[in-house]
Amino acid sequence: MNQLAKSSRNLIFKGKTLEPVSLECNMVGFCSKCDLDLESLAYHSTESKWLVCAHCNNEHLILMCYDRQWNWQGDYDLEIYTEKVSVSSIAKEKLEAIFTQAEIRDMMACQQSLPYTRQNLYRARAKYEKFEKLFGIKIDV
Repeated sequence: MNQLAKSSRNLIFKGKTLEPVSLECNMVGFCSKCDLDLESLAYHSTESKWLVCAHCNNEHLILMCYDRQWNWQGDYDLEIYTEKVSVSSIAKEKLEAIFTQAEIRDMMACQQSLPYTRQNLYRARAKYEKFEKLFGIKIDV
């Protein structure tokens, strides 16, 4: 299955991770499932193809494949996945919106194999789902 990362928009296509060349939003066709407009999420490039990740307002996802001259080659299934990110790479403002200072400190300590307070880590883990829903980032601790 082809997968598009929710936050970075990296595409996993045929086992390879492709970074987007553009995140421009354009109307790129019509959804084959519901006939609504398809809007691009990201454009990716390989040596021989252009790949366009798109979705409709019903959140149906499609990966459109074109040759290098933009001749349509076919459509593929696509799914969104959430990348796991280390706590230290997340902006402090985002962390502070959900977690207490003690929870942030102990998540970072755990990640770095330093001593931490277990109770703070338990409280933080209970909030991971809320953080993921709000920011689309899955924390890897």
